Amino acid sequence: MIVEQVNQDFVAALKAGDKPKAEALRLLKSAFTNSRIQLGHDLNDQEALKVIKKEMKSRVEARDMFQKNNRLEQAAQEELERSVYASYAPAELTDQELNEIINQVASSAGTEANFGQIIGQVMKKVDGRADGTRVSTLVKQHLAG
Repeated sequence: MIVEQVNQDFVAALKAGDKPKAEALRLLKSAFTNSRIQLGHDLNDQEALKVIKKEMKSRVEARDMFQKNNRLEQAAQEELERSVYASYAPAELTDQELNEIINQVASSAGTEANFGQIIGQVMKKVDGRADGTRVSTLVKQHLAG
């Protein structure tokens, strides 16, 4: 389970004296705990991945904001945390792989399928391995061309 792996890695980082990684994992563990309390049960892997994706997105937004305000040290910290979290998430699909899925869904949906239907089916197949904004952009390109 992902939550157990994060706990093990947290202990290992503490023992190794890797403070930045330990702090990033401490924040992730806290997010897991908050989610567990909110849901009322222990997290399964899919729920843990949702938490990880949410935290990664938050770190990217914070990093971009810090860079915009020329606070490079904080931006580097946010990027470090994001990279630690990314090690627990499944690998992102490439544009080529996404386009193959989009072509497959669009051809099986037929000519009457609209944007929303295609997006919905593609997101189910992608199963968290691609950002919704990226999928939306590629579907728009597919429908336009």
